[in-house]
Amino acid sequence: MPELPEVETLRLQLTDVLFGLTIKKIEIIKDKSFVGDPKEIIGKKIRELRRFAKILVFDLTGDLSIAIHLKLSGQLIYRGKRQPQKIVVTDPLLKSLPNKHTRVIITFENSDILYFNDLRIFGWMKVIQSNQLINLVQNLGPEPLKDLTYEKFEKILDNSRKPVKLVLMDQEKIAGVGNIYANDALFLAGISPKTEARKISKEKAKLLYDKLLKVLKDGIKWGGASENNFRDAFGQMGRKQEHFYVYGKKSEKCLNNCGEKIRRITLGGRGTFFCPLCQKY
Repeated sequence: MPELPEVETLRLQLTDVLFGLTIKKIEIIKDKSFVGDPKEIIGKKIRELRRFAKILVFDLTGDLSIAIHLKLSGQLIYRGKRQPQKIVVTDPLLKSLPNKHTRVIITFENSDILYFNDLRIFGWMKVIQSNQLINLVQNLGPEPLKDLTYEKFEKILDNSRKPVKLVLMDQEKIAGVGNIYANDALFLAGISPKTEARKISKEKAKLLYDKLLKVLKDGIKWGGASENNFRDAFGQMGRKQEHFYVYGKKSEKCLNNCGEKIRRITLGGRGTFFCPLCQKY
């Protein structure tokens, strides 16, 4: 599932190419993927792109917005005059669009096109009144790189008896963090994913906070992680998967050269990766 860095990558790229464009036509190929009346947004201009954790929002003229959640396998692919001259698209399905996974097509007045692809069909686009966005995001916790201060983070850990990895991934406690970045942040902080959150010392909590911010910033720097379906706005793979610390590295040697190999367990129904020696805490 695209996490905070992947959705932020899309926001940054799509801001450059979609800002100021006017919607001319919307083709809904899969009804489940689009909620609302598409006629309401025909002729509306994109005036801002925002992100709330894993939700991307296109704010339009006329106090309307399109909220988008990619869920497990959603993609937003732009084709048009503003795309970079040199792009590297390795996925055969993205070399010719629309493809069999395309669910919604948005065409703009200048003939540029945005394709919403979704293999699993869990993602969605919703047309909503801009002042109703609060209803979509009101249950989200504070977000790293925005309003999650260390003081808030420490309090969240202190108030939970759950394993710390589950706390990091609980969207009502901390918004935007998923499996990839929780695993790697815990490794860098030297904390077991199974450790009860409230038992983490203040020193270790501060270290974890700093490492969480680091892995998220690195994710944005590398254009997101494309070990599965994520592609950037031009159909290119991100590179964060080339820089994972423990995520997806079962049985590989620990990067700390401690002599141990990375182990995989299931925690909260999710694959969890850690070094049994470096993450004893």
